[in-house]
Amino acid sequence: MMHPYWNPRWIRVARALCPLVVAVCLTVVMPSVSRLAIDPGVTDLDTPRSSESIPSLIATHAKQYALDPALLQAVIKVESNFNPQAVSSKGAIGLMQLMPLTAAALHVLDPFDPDDNIRAGAALLRRLLDRFGGDLSLALAAYHAGERRVSQAVGTESLPGTQLYVERVLRHYNHFVADAALSAVWAGKIHRQSHPVSTPRHFLE
Repeated sequence: MMHPYWNPRWIRVARALCPLVVAVCLTVVMPSVSRLAIDPGVTDLDTPRSSESIPSLIATHAKQYALDPALLQAVIKVESNFNPQAVSSKGAIGLMQLMPLTAAALHVLDPFDPDDNIRAGAALLRRLLDRFGGDLSLALAAYHAGERRVSQAVGTESLPGTQLYVERVLRHYNHFVADAALSAVWAGKIHRQSHPVSTPRHFLE
């Protein structure tokens, strides 16, 4: 399957301009956007760049926003193929491909920081799921095409590119869920092998 391509030259330009763009966006958005309304889970804008692994960050923010870790994993797979430095031709940045204005609204000062990026993407997904009554397909469509476009469209059939995106995310989601279940089964077998249950003596007599 083909993965998105990011031009190295564009990545360098984006990294140089990103702080300025985000700062401008913050200035524009802040007067009209309530921080708590958009992201009630954020507590500190001065948190240093995390050294945690991507799977650990996924688990942390999935729990924080009551999401299935496999869902965040699937979105990241489709959006950036787990590349924290990814920059799309439209300017979307990082693991969950946040647009600069979205990053600013979610108080992300460094969209290339995996921790900040995943936190914001998880917060956005949570908000979209709540907005569309828990309908995962519509929430994913809105993550891809924008909340307004999905609200105005009659189903994702009128947005073929978005429909394809939703199908890809759901396919990866189901794959990651199955992998997690299989891992849990194997972990249980290993645990039982390393801690065998002894038969009570009275059953042997």
